[in-house]
Amino acid sequence: MLSTAFFAGPAAADAPPGPRIATVALTEAHAKAPRGGPKLRMSLLSVDPAEGRQLPLFSGDLETTNGITPIPLGVAAAWSSDGSLIAFTAYGKGKSEHGQIYVIGADGRGTRPLPGTRDGTDPVLSPDGHTLAFARSRLHVHIPDAGPSSVYMSTTTWVIDLAGGEPRRLTRWRNGLSNTPGSFTVDGSGLLVTEEDERRVGERIVQLALAGGPPREVLREASHPSLSPDGTRLAFISNVDRDSVEGDGSRERGPSEIYVASADGSGAKRITYTDDVAESSPSWDPSGQRLAYVRTSLGSIFTAIQALRFPVGNSLMQVNTDGSCPQRILSKPNAFLLGSTWQPGPGREAGPIAC
Repeated sequence: MLSTAFFAGPAAADAPPGPRIATVALTEAHAKAPRGGPKLRMSLLSVDPAEGRQLPLFSGDLETTNGITPIPLGVAAAWSSDGSLIAFTAYGKGKSEHGQIYVIGADGRGTRPLPGTRDGTDPVLSPDGHTLAFARSRLHVHIPDAGPSSVYMSTTTWVIDLAGGEPRRLTRWRNGLSNTPGSFTVDGSGLLVTEEDERRVGERIVQLALAGGPPREVLREASHPSLSPDGTRLAFISNVDRDSVEGDGSRERGPSEIYVASADGSGAKRITYTDDVAESSPSWDPSGQRLAYVRTSLGSIFTAIQALRFPVGNSLMQVNTDGSCPQRILSKPNAFLLGSTWQPGPGREAGPIAC
């Protein structure tokens, strides 16, 4: 269970009974930002996968700062192992250039910031609830009066003990290198991350040992790792079996399809087959028999954030782990959805989809 050392007051109440999925919706706000740029509305939602009913948990506006909108990319929310709390990225009032990891009760009450997580995104909680993994990014653009401009961009993975202590960096800073956390191993000793290196073609999934040591490669041409509740299977994203997806007419984008493999990466099987869409952010239901994910139509236009990279989507989907019975849970044509995370805990199991 998530450590309560940082939180005062009554314990968070339960969400409505039955299976629930958390996602973040980004929509364009009616008002404009003070500087005249676009303003986005962020809404953290808990969704019933059977009916698509939404329970809004948290919402707020994101404003542009010097033309840049600070939006958390990747997996936007993560449940505690007992399903009582959700960790997510938000931006404090008047400090839109700095994000931080917060937690909120499953009923939308008791929002609290997590110390030590400033500029953090992509939260992932360990199975025992004692450790939080998250990402931090650096982006520096230098435009000289004369000569070529330069860009420095790097993302690193960090962990912090929720009982106290300072955050610890697991991966190095280097221009062109990105490491984003995806899923803890069942025993909490390892962490699967997506590594993207401009010196190498394609992303890969690697496993980091929290105690230290070199990373172990699990899969190449793969990203968004998600281990099953029992730790025996791995869901991930890849486009290795299909033509490249064109994201903006000039730059190849991916990944796009969902696969399921053994936890060591062997025996991978593709379970989605779609054209002109991109899938991302697979998440296991507690029974281990179906997956939630987000789907983006490549024909969608959302002017406020259309230049951002995947993973974003405008449909929340679910599918059996053998690829059968894909179903749309929620569709938001004028919004982008970031991440899908299934609420764990007894009574939250969905089981197989009947079709």
